[in-house]
Amino acid sequence: MNKTHEQYIKEISQKNDKVIILGEYTGAHNNIKVKCKRCGYEWEAKAYSLLSGRACPKCRVIRGIENNNGKTKKKTHEEFAKELYNIDNTIEIKSKYINHHEIIKCLCKRCGNEWEAKAYSLLQGHGCPRCAKSGTSFMEQFIRLSFVKKLSESEVLSRDRKTIGMELDIVIPKLQVAFEPGNWQLHKKSLKKDNMKRIKCFEKGIRLITIYDRFSNDEQIPFKEDCIVNENDYNKADRSELKLLISKLFYICELECDFNDDDWNDIEKQAYLLSKAKTHEDFIKEMAVIHPNISVIGKYKNANIRLLVKCKKCGNEWNGVPANMLSGDGCRKCGTKKAHEKVMKNTEWIKNELKKIKSDVEIIGEYKGRHKPIKARCKICGYEWEPIASSLLRGANHKGSKTIHKSND
Repeated sequence: MNKTHEQYIKEISQKNDKVIILGEYTGAHNNIKVKCKRCGYEWEAKAYSLLSGRACPKCRVIRGIENNNGKTKKKTHEEFAKELYNIDNTIEIKSKYINHHEIIKCLCKRCGNEWEAKAYSLLQGHGCPRCAKSGTSFMEQFIRLSFVKKLSESEVLSRDRKTIGMELDIVIPKLQVAFEPGNWQLHKKSLKKDNMKRIKCFEKGIRLITIYDRFSNDEQIPFKEDCIVNENDYNKADRSELKLLISKLFYICELECDFNDDDWNDIEKQAYLLSKAKTHEDFIKEMAVIHPNISVIGKYKNANIRLLVKCKKCGNEWNGVPANMLSGDGCRKCGTKKAHEKVMKNTEWIKNELKKIKSDVEIIGEYKGRHKPIKARCKICGYEWEPIASSLLRGANHKGSKTIHKSND
Protein backbone atom coordinates (compact mmCIF):
# COMPACT_ATOMS: atom_id res chain seq x y z
CA MET A 1 0.00 0.00 0.00
CA ASN A 2 1.35 3.45 -0.94
CA LYS A 3 2.12 5.94 1.81
CA THR A 4 0.07 9.08 2.13
CA HIS A 5 1.80 12.46 2.39
CA GLU A 6 0.96 12.59 6.10
CA GLN A 7 2.47 9.14 6.74
CA TYR A 8 5.64 10.14 4.91
CA ILE A 9 5.98 13.38 6.96
CA LYS A 10 5.60 11.38 10.16
CA GLU A 11 8.27 8.90 9.05
CA ILE A 12 10.68 11.69 8.06
CA SER A 13 10.31 13.34 11.48
CA GLN A 14 11.48 10.08 13.06
CA LYS A 15 14.31 9.20 10.62
CA ASN A 16 15.68 12.52 9.34
CA ASP A 17 15.55 15.61 11.57
CA LYS A 18 17.90 17.59 9.30
CA VAL A 19 15.32 18.52 6.63
CA ILE A 20 11.99 20.26 6.22
CA ILE A 21 9.62 18.85 3.59
CA LEU A 22 8.33 21.58 1.25
CA GLY A 23 6.86 19.53 -1.60
CA GLU A 24 4.12 16.92 -1.85
CA TYR A 25 4.99 13.23 -1.44
CA THR A 26 3.98 11.30 -4.60
CA GLY A 27 6.02 8.11 -4.34
CA ALA A 28 9.27 6.69 -2.97
CA HIS A 29 11.16 7.05 -6.25
CA ASN A 30 9.86 10.52 -7.10
CA ASN A 31 11.62 13.79 -6.30
CA ILE A 32 10.33 15.94 -3.48
CA LYS A 33 11.35 19.50 -2.59
CA VAL A 34 13.10 19.90 0.78
CA LYS A 35 14.92 22.53 2.83
CA CYS A 36 17.99 22.19 5.05
CA LYS A 37 17.28 23.17 8.66
CA ARG A 38 20.93 24.13 9.13
CA CYS A 39 21.69 26.46 6.18
CA GLY A 40 18.30 27.02 4.53
CA TYR A 41 19.39 25.52 1.19
CA GLU A 42 16.50 24.16 -0.90
CA TRP A 43 16.82 21.24 -3.32
CA GLU A 44 14.98 18.20 -4.68
CA ALA A 45 15.81 14.66 -3.62
CA LYS A 46 14.36 11.16 -4.03
CA ALA A 47 11.81 10.57 -1.29
CA TYR A 48 13.30 7.21 -0.26
CA SER A 49 16.83 8.72 0.07
CA LEU A 50 15.60 11.19 2.70
CA LEU A 51 14.22 8.29 4.72
CA SER A 52 17.72 6.78 4.58
CA GLY A 53 19.13 9.91 6.21
CA ARG A 54 20.22 11.87 3.12
CA ALA A 55 21.00 15.45 4.13
CA CYS A 56 21.93 18.77 2.56
CA PRO A 57 24.60 18.50 -0.19
CA LYS A 58 25.93 21.96 0.71
CA CYS A 59 26.54 21.00 4.32
CA ARG A 60 28.43 17.80 3.51
CA VAL A 61 31.78 19.50 2.98
CA ILE A 62 31.39 21.54 6.17
CA ARG A 63 30.50 18.42 8.17
CA GLY A 64 33.47 16.59 6.65
CA ILE A 65 35.82 19.35 7.83
CA GLU A 66 34.28 19.30 11.32
CA ASN A 67 34.42 15.50 11.63
CA ASN A 68 38.05 15.43 10.54
CA ASN A 69 39.13 18.30 12.77
CA GLY A 70 40.01 20.45 9.81
CA LYS A 71 42.03 17.76 8.03
CA THR A 72 39.56 17.69 5.13
CA LYS A 73 40.33 20.74 3.03
CA LYS A 74 37.69 22.18 0.73
CA LYS A 75 38.97 22.84 -2.80
CA THR A 76 38.98 26.36 -4.14
CA HIS A 77 37.60 27.06 -7.59
CA GLU A 78 41.16 27.51 -8.89
CA GLU A 79 42.33 24.20 -7.42
CA PHE A 80 39.37 22.37 -8.96
CA ALA A 81 39.94 24.00 -12.38
CA LYS A 82 43.63 23.03 -12.33
CA GLU A 83 42.83 19.43 -11.34
CA LEU A 84 40.20 19.14 -14.09
CA TYR A 85 42.57 20.61 -16.70
CA ASN A 86 45.11 17.87 -15.92
CA ILE A 87 42.40 15.23 -16.42
CA ASP A 88 40.60 16.69 -19.46
CA ASN A 89 41.76 19.95 -21.02
CA THR A 90 38.84 19.97 -23.52
CA ILE A 91 36.38 21.11 -20.80
CA GLU A 92 35.90 24.81 -20.04
CA ILE A 93 34.21 25.58 -16.70
CA LYS A 94 31.41 28.13 -17.08
CA SER A 95 30.22 28.43 -13.44
CA LYS A 96 31.71 28.65 -9.94
CA TYR A 97 32.91 25.49 -8.19
CA ILE A 98 31.20 25.15 -4.79
CA ASN A 99 31.81 21.55 -3.72
CA HIS A 100 32.19 18.02 -5.06
CA HIS A 101 28.46 17.32 -5.36
CA GLU A 102 27.28 20.62 -6.82
CA ILE A 103 26.41 20.92 -10.51
CA ILE A 104 28.82 22.86 -12.72
CA LYS A 105 28.11 24.34 -16.15
CA CYS A 106 30.60 23.17 -18.79
CA LEU A 107 31.54 23.92 -22.38
CA CYS A 108 33.22 21.41 -24.70
CA LYS A 109 36.12 23.05 -26.58
CA ARG A 110 35.93 20.35 -29.28
CA CYS A 111 32.27 20.48 -30.36
CA GLY A 112 30.91 23.59 -28.56
CA ASN A 113 28.33 21.59 -26.59
CA GLU A 114 27.19 23.08 -23.25
CA TRP A 115 26.01 20.80 -20.45
CA GLU A 116 25.82 20.46 -16.66
CA ALA A 117 27.55 17.82 -14.54
CA LYS A 118 28.40 17.04 -10.93
CA ALA A 119 31.91 18.28 -10.08
CA TYR A 120 33.10 14.87 -8.86
CA SER A 121 32.00 13.17 -12.11
CA LEU A 122 34.20 15.52 -14.15
CA LEU A 123 37.19 14.55 -12.01
CA GLN A 124 36.31 10.89 -12.64
CA GLY A 125 36.85 11.49 -16.34
CA HIS A 126 33.26 11.99 -17.53
CA GLY A 127 33.46 14.48 -20.37
CA CYS A 128 31.17 15.94 -23.01
CA PRO A 129 28.02 13.78 -23.42
CA ARG A 130 27.74 14.73 -27.10
CA CYS A 131 31.27 13.52 -27.80
CA ALA A 132 30.49 10.38 -25.81
CA LYS A 133 27.98 9.21 -28.42
CA SER A 134 29.30 6.47 -30.67
CA GLY A 135 26.24 4.40 -31.50
CA THR A 136 26.03 2.76 -28.09
CA SER A 137 25.02 4.97 -25.19
CA PHE A 138 26.53 4.95 -21.70
CA MET A 139 23.22 3.57 -20.41
CA GLU A 140 23.30 0.64 -22.86
CA GLN A 141 26.92 -0.19 -22.03
CA PHE A 142 26.21 0.09 -18.28
CA ILE A 143 23.35 -2.43 -18.56
CA ARG A 144 25.33 -4.80 -20.79
CA LEU A 145 28.46 -4.74 -18.61
CA SER A 146 26.41 -5.33 -15.45
CA PHE A 147 25.07 -8.58 -16.91
CA VAL A 148 28.52 -9.49 -18.28
CA LYS A 149 29.98 -9.13 -14.78
CA LYS A 150 27.21 -11.30 -13.34
CA LEU A 151 27.25 -13.91 -16.12
CA SER A 152 30.02 -13.82 -18.75
CA GLU A 153 30.99 -11.98 -21.94
CA SER A 154 29.92 -14.90 -24.16
CA GLU A 155 26.44 -15.12 -22.60
CA VAL A 156 25.52 -11.47 -23.25
CA LEU A 157 25.10 -10.56 -26.92
CA SER A 158 25.43 -6.95 -28.09
CA ARG A 159 23.72 -5.50 -31.17
CA ASP A 160 22.57 -8.96 -32.22
CA ARG A 161 20.79 -9.33 -35.59
CA LYS A 162 20.48 -13.11 -35.81
CA THR A 163 18.01 -13.84 -33.02
CA ILE A 164 14.93 -12.16 -34.58
CA GLY A 165 16.28 -10.79 -37.87
CA MET A 166 16.26 -7.25 -36.45
CA GLU A 167 18.92 -5.57 -34.31
CA LEU A 168 18.49 -6.02 -30.55
CA ASP A 169 20.69 -3.93 -28.26
CA ILE A 170 21.25 -6.61 -25.62
CA VAL A 171 20.25 -10.30 -25.75
CA ILE A 172 20.83 -13.04 -23.17
CA PRO A 173 19.79 -16.33 -24.84
CA LYS A 174 20.36 -18.36 -21.66
CA LEU A 175 17.71 -16.31 -19.81
CA GLN A 176 15.53 -15.82 -22.92
CA VAL A 177 15.48 -12.08 -22.29
CA ALA A 178 16.48 -9.00 -24.30
CA PHE A 179 16.80 -5.30 -23.47
CA GLU A 180 16.18 -2.27 -25.67
CA PRO A 181 17.29 0.89 -23.81
CA GLY A 182 16.92 4.28 -25.47
CA ASN A 183 16.05 7.96 -25.34
CA TRP A 184 12.25 8.42 -25.51
CA GLN A 185 12.56 11.67 -27.48
CA LEU A 186 14.23 9.70 -30.28
CA HIS A 187 12.36 6.39 -29.99
CA LYS A 188 8.84 7.85 -29.96
CA LYS A 189 9.37 8.54 -33.67
CA SER A 190 9.95 4.85 -34.38
CA LEU A 191 7.41 3.07 -32.17
CA LYS A 192 6.25 0.82 -35.03
CA LYS A 193 9.76 -0.58 -35.30
CA ASP A 194 10.03 -1.00 -31.52
CA ASN A 195 6.68 -2.81 -31.47
CA MET A 196 7.73 -5.09 -34.33
CA LYS A 197 10.78 -6.14 -32.30
CA ARG A 198 8.49 -7.02 -29.38
CA ILE A 199 6.28 -9.15 -31.64
CA LYS A 200 9.24 -11.00 -33.13
CA CYS A 201 10.73 -11.59 -29.67
CA PHE A 202 7.40 -12.98 -28.45
CA GLU A 203 7.28 -15.38 -31.41
CA LYS A 204 10.78 -16.62 -30.47
CA GLY A 205 9.87 -17.03 -26.80
CA ILE A 206 12.05 -14.10 -25.73
CA ARG A 207 10.95 -11.52 -23.15
CA LEU A 208 11.85 -8.04 -24.42
CA ILE A 209 12.22 -5.29 -21.81
CA THR A 210 11.98 -1.81 -23.36
CA ILE A 211 13.59 1.03 -21.39
CA TYR A 212 13.00 4.73 -22.15
CA ASP A 213 14.68 7.57 -20.30
CA ARG A 214 13.86 11.29 -20.62
CA PHE A 215 10.20 10.23 -20.66
CA SER A 216 7.68 13.00 -20.07
CA ASN A 217 5.10 12.34 -17.35
CA ASP A 218 2.51 13.97 -19.62
CA GLU A 219 2.80 11.18 -22.20
CA GLN A 220 1.24 7.72 -22.20
CA ILE A 221 3.51 4.69 -21.75
CA PRO A 222 3.52 3.03 -25.22
CA PHE A 223 3.52 -0.63 -24.08
CA LYS A 224 1.43 -2.10 -21.26
CA GLU A 225 3.98 -4.72 -20.21
CA ASP A 226 7.78 -4.81 -19.83
CA CYS A 227 8.23 -1.10 -20.51
CA ILE A 228 10.31 0.86 -17.99
CA VAL A 229 10.27 4.67 -18.20
CA ASN A 230 12.17 7.40 -16.37
CA GLU A 231 11.80 11.15 -16.73
CA ASN A 232 15.50 11.68 -16.04
CA ASP A 233 18.49 10.95 -18.26
CA TYR A 234 20.15 7.64 -17.33
CA ASN A 235 23.37 8.93 -18.91
CA LYS A 236 23.71 11.75 -16.37
CA ALA A 237 26.53 12.02 -13.83
CA ASP A 238 24.61 10.63 -10.83
CA ARG A 239 24.62 6.81 -11.32
CA SER A 240 22.23 5.98 -8.45
CA GLU A 241 19.24 5.69 -10.77
CA LEU A 242 21.14 3.45 -13.16
CA LYS A 243 22.05 1.18 -10.26
CA LEU A 244 18.38 1.00 -9.25
CA LEU A 245 17.51 0.11 -12.84
CA ILE A 246 20.09 -2.72 -12.82
CA SER A 247 18.64 -4.02 -9.54
CA LYS A 248 15.19 -4.06 -11.14
CA LEU A 249 16.41 -5.85 -14.28
CA PHE A 250 18.30 -8.41 -12.18
CA TYR A 251 15.12 -9.03 -10.15
CA ILE A 252 13.16 -9.63 -13.38
CA CYS A 253 15.84 -12.13 -14.48
CA GLU A 254 15.89 -13.76 -11.02
CA LEU A 255 19.52 -12.76 -10.44
CA GLU A 256 20.98 -11.35 -7.24
CA CYS A 257 22.42 -7.85 -7.52
CA ASP A 258 25.28 -8.14 -5.03
CA PHE A 259 27.83 -5.74 -6.52
CA ASN A 260 30.11 -3.83 -4.17
CA ASP A 261 31.47 -0.31 -4.74
CA ASP A 262 34.50 -1.64 -6.63
CA ASP A 263 32.23 -3.61 -8.98
CA TRP A 264 30.07 -0.56 -9.71
CA ASN A 265 33.14 1.62 -10.30
CA ASP A 266 34.58 -0.95 -12.69
CA ILE A 267 31.30 -1.15 -14.65
CA GLU A 268 31.06 2.64 -14.82
CA LYS A 269 34.66 3.05 -15.99
CA GLN A 270 34.32 0.44 -18.75
CA ALA A 271 30.93 1.78 -19.87
CA TYR A 272 32.38 5.26 -20.24
CA LEU A 273 35.34 4.04 -22.29
CA LEU A 274 33.18 1.86 -24.58
CA SER A 275 30.64 4.61 -25.23
CA LYS A 276 33.23 7.32 -25.82
CA ALA A 277 33.16 8.77 -29.32
CA LYS A 278 35.87 8.26 -31.92
CA THR A 279 38.06 11.19 -32.84
CA HIS A 280 38.47 12.25 -36.46
CA GLU A 281 41.93 10.65 -36.41
CA ASP A 282 40.52 7.35 -35.05
CA PHE A 283 37.96 7.28 -37.86
CA ILE A 284 40.62 7.97 -40.51
CA LYS A 285 42.72 5.04 -39.24
CA GLU A 286 39.75 2.64 -39.27
CA MET A 287 38.72 3.72 -42.77
CA ALA A 288 42.28 3.17 -44.04
CA VAL A 289 42.01 -0.47 -42.98
CA ILE A 290 38.42 -1.14 -44.06
CA HIS A 291 38.33 1.05 -47.21
CA PRO A 292 41.89 1.85 -48.41
CA ASN A 293 40.42 3.14 -51.71
CA ILE A 294 38.24 5.80 -50.04
CA SER A 295 39.54 9.24 -49.01
CA VAL A 296 37.83 11.07 -46.12
CA ILE A 297 37.27 14.72 -47.09
CA GLY A 298 34.79 15.93 -44.46
CA LYS A 299 35.22 16.19 -40.67
CA TYR A 300 34.10 13.23 -38.56
CA LYS A 301 31.67 14.27 -35.80
CA ASN A 302 29.98 11.06 -34.75
CA ALA A 303 28.88 7.68 -36.10
CA ASN A 304 25.57 8.90 -37.55
CA ILE A 305 26.35 12.32 -39.07
CA ARG A 306 27.16 12.11 -42.79
CA LEU A 307 30.50 13.35 -44.08
CA LEU A 308 32.02 13.82 -47.54
CA VAL A 309 34.21 11.02 -48.90
CA LYS A 310 35.77 10.25 -52.29
CA CYS A 311 36.54 7.02 -54.13
CA LYS A 312 40.19 6.87 -55.24
CA LYS A 313 39.33 4.44 -58.07
CA CYS A 314 36.52 6.23 -59.92
CA GLY A 315 36.59 9.72 -58.37
CA ASN A 316 32.98 9.47 -57.15
CA GLU A 317 32.15 11.75 -54.18
CA TRP A 318 29.25 11.23 -51.78
CA ASN A 319 28.09 11.93 -48.23
CA GLY A 320 28.35 8.65 -46.36
CA VAL A 321 27.17 7.58 -42.89
CA PRO A 322 30.33 6.73 -40.87
CA ALA A 323 28.71 3.80 -39.05
CA ASN A 324 27.59 2.25 -42.35
CA MET A 325 30.99 2.70 -43.98
CA LEU A 326 32.75 1.10 -41.02
CA SER A 327 30.30 -1.79 -41.40
CA GLY A 328 31.44 -2.30 -45.00
CA ASP A 329 29.46 0.13 -47.20
CA GLY A 330 31.75 1.46 -49.94
CA CYS A 331 31.50 3.36 -53.22
CA ARG A 332 28.11 2.66 -54.81
CA LYS A 333 29.36 3.49 -58.29
CA CYS A 334 32.14 0.90 -58.06
CA GLY A 335 29.78 -1.51 -56.35
CA THR A 336 27.21 -1.25 -59.14
CA LYS A 337 29.89 -1.76 -61.77
CA LYS A 338 31.28 -4.76 -59.94
CA ALA A 339 27.81 -6.28 -59.54
CA HIS A 340 27.09 -5.67 -63.21
CA GLU A 341 30.33 -7.34 -64.24
CA LYS A 342 29.51 -10.30 -62.04
CA VAL A 343 26.15 -11.00 -63.69
CA MET A 344 27.06 -9.86 -67.21
CA LYS A 345 27.21 -12.65 -69.80
CA ASN A 346 30.27 -13.16 -72.04
CA THR A 347 30.71 -13.59 -75.80
CA GLU A 348 30.49 -17.39 -75.65
CA TRP A 349 27.15 -17.08 -73.92
CA ILE A 350 25.53 -15.05 -76.73
CA LYS A 351 27.00 -17.38 -79.37
CA ASN A 352 25.35 -20.34 -77.63
CA GLU A 353 22.07 -18.46 -77.31
CA LEU A 354 22.05 -17.75 -81.07
CA LYS A 355 22.65 -21.45 -81.75
CA LYS A 356 19.63 -22.32 -79.62
CA ILE A 357 17.32 -20.12 -81.70
CA LYS A 358 19.03 -21.31 -84.95
CA SER A 359 19.94 -17.78 -85.99
CA ASP A 360 21.52 -17.00 -89.37
CA VAL A 361 23.87 -14.54 -87.61
CA GLU A 362 27.33 -15.27 -86.23
CA ILE A 363 29.17 -13.13 -83.69
CA ILE A 364 32.56 -11.74 -84.75
CA GLY A 365 32.92 -9.01 -82.09
CA GLU A 366 33.03 -8.89 -78.29
CA TYR A 367 29.83 -9.01 -76.24
CA LYS A 368 29.58 -6.01 -73.85
CA GLY A 369 25.97 -6.25 -72.74
CA ARG A 370 22.41 -6.83 -73.95
CA HIS A 371 21.89 -3.16 -74.79
CA LYS A 372 25.30 -2.57 -76.38
CA PRO A 373 26.18 -2.88 -80.12
CA ILE A 374 28.09 -6.01 -81.12
CA LYS A 375 29.87 -6.83 -84.40
CA ALA A 376 28.04 -9.58 -86.31
CA ARG A 377 28.08 -11.29 -89.72
CA CYS A 378 25.24 -12.79 -91.73
CA LYS A 379 25.93 -16.48 -92.45
CA ILE A 380 23.93 -16.38 -95.68
CA CYS A 381 25.32 -13.33 -97.50
CA GLY A 382 28.38 -12.41 -95.43
CA TYR A 383 27.12 -8.90 -94.60
CA GLU A 384 28.76 -7.37 -91.52
CA TRP A 385 27.17 -4.78 -89.20
CA GLU A 386 26.84 -3.81 -85.50
CA PRO A 387 23.33 -4.40 -84.16
CA ILE A 388 22.15 -4.15 -80.54
CA ALA A 389 22.82 -7.56 -78.96
CA SER A 390 19.26 -7.98 -77.63
CA SER A 391 17.80 -7.65 -81.14
CA LEU A 392 19.81 -10.68 -82.29
CA LEU A 393 18.48 -12.68 -79.36
CA ARG A 394 14.98 -11.86 -80.62
CA GLY A 395 15.89 -13.39 -84.03
CA ALA A 396 16.63 -10.20 -85.97
CA ASN A 397 19.00 -10.05 -88.96
CA HIS A 398 20.42 -7.14 -90.97
CA LYS A 399 18.19 -4.65 -92.79
CA GLY A 400 16.71 -6.02 -96.03
CA SER A 401 17.95 -9.54 -95.26
CA LYS A 402 14.66 -11.19 -96.11
CA THR A 403 14.55 -9.60 -99.58
CA ILE A 404 18.25 -10.21 -100.30
CA HIS A 405 18.20 -13.81 -99.11
CA LYS A 406 14.98 -14.52 -101.01
CA SER A 407 16.47 -13.21 -104.29
CA ASN A 408 19.62 -15.32 -103.68
CA ASP A 409 17.42 -18.38 -103.34
